[in-house]
Amino acid sequence: MPFPHGQKHRVAGVQHGARNLQTFPREEYPVKHHVAATRAAISLAASICLLVSASTVQAGDPVRAMPATTFIDTLGVVTHVNYTDGAYLNVRNVADNLAWLGIHHVRDYTPGPSAPFSSYTYLAQRGVRFNFLVRWNIVESVEVAARLNAAVPGSVAAIEGFNEIDNFPVPYQGLTGTAAGLAAQRDLYARVRSTPELKGVPVYDLTGYDLKSVETRADSADYANQHAYPQNGNQPTYNVPGGAWLPSAIHSVKKFQLPVVITEFGYFSMPQSGWYMIGVDEATQAKGVLNGYMDAAAAGVKRLYVYELLDQKPDPENKSAEMHFGLFRVDNSPKPVAQAIHNLTSVLNASAPRKTNGAARNSLAYTLSDMPPSANSLLLQKKDGRFVLVLWNETSIWNRATGTPVTNPPARINVDFGATASRVDIYDPLVSAAPLANHRDVRQLAVDVPDHVILLEVTPADMPGT
Repeated sequence: MPFPHGQKHRVAGVQHGARNLQTFPREEYPVKHHVAATRAAISLAASICLLVSASTVQAGDPVRAMPATTFIDTLGVVTHVNYTDGAYLNVRNVADNLAWLGIHHVRDYTPGPSAPFSSYTYLAQRGVRFNFLVRWNIVESVEVAARLNAAVPGSVAAIEGFNEIDNFPVPYQGLTGTAAGLAAQRDLYARVRSTPELKGVPVYDLTGYDLKSVETRADSADYANQHAYPQNGNQPTYNVPGGAWLPSAIHSVKKFQLPVVITEFGYFSMPQSGWYMIGVDEATQAKGVLNGYMDAAAAGVKRLYVYELLDQKPDPENKSAEMHFGLFRVDNSPKPVAQAIHNLTSVLNASAPRKTNGAARNSLAYTLSDMPPSANSLLLQKKDGRFVLVLWNETSIWNRATGTPVTNPPARINVDFGATASRVDIYDPLVSAAPLANHRDVRQLAVDVPDHVILLEVTPADMPGT
């Protein structure tokens, strides 16, 4: 059975540790970070206030922006197309939901007997790109992946080894346990490399083996691979006291000196209390997932696959956590997390018409002050040349003792854009794809940053065409 996880609190190879995003390979798109305290807050739209510009203020070093298209390409989601006894039976809904989200990358098992091959072809023709998780029969899995990639060139984005072998061991050629998984991974790598229809398709490592016992993934994987499920209603990256889930997952495979993918991450929307739980309400799920996408991109992760697209089957009595991980409910209605992702990608994809009388620069000399240690930033750039400064503050969002959401005051963060911006629009993806506030001809702003992602869309005054 695909993804037979049982209790998802067993996170393969992840050790708890202190947050330290700075140790991870993201030098190309650095996150600017300073320390300060939070202030009491009112609503985001009302609390964004204009500061007086000062000609004596010195600009920071230019920060190179990550193209928004590159960021969007890091967004992935898990699907179960082969689950034909529930919500995934309607493959058209799957395609429409992905298009509405603005997500093209999915992780699923290679086509098998329970779902027609035509379902995968249909999705591929709609622009879906698969990371295919192999089944126990590696030869057959590679053959069917090659068949799809030949039918719809470019539809196979990656091939992934066995899933969580510590939880779900797979025997291989007389071997068992870790030895079986590692041997199968080597054979998988060689087979993909020798398959013409899969030329250039990378191989993701298997998950669930003892990382301490392995020093290299040479001839086994092109990408290191981990799973990370924040426990106890924690934020993905920063928690007090302890529990740096995504950083720990990334750090655990750093020694392999490979690019990293996170092929499972998420929260289920069935509120829980207690210890080692990952169930929260729908609003908190939205915060955690959006922050996780941003944390992963800021840390240099190639792609993060959220578990999962749809609630699989009805569970009105809340007896099965596995039925509540979806971005969409079982009736295909979007949860707040789906709406937030849609709003995020809509803002990033929207372009403003302008004259093309020069090349837009790809860096912004912005500085941030009064940043608490729980806050972070990432600079993106849209196709039309405008910048999007993403800010988020990973304060506590869940009371595990009571199983209820927590809202902390936002952090008042001062932003200096390094030069006058002709326009700055403020967006909260959890609220709307329309700006909550806008400013003209400003160099500095004080912004109240909540416990989730907000966007500052910046149009520099000297941008070509403005």
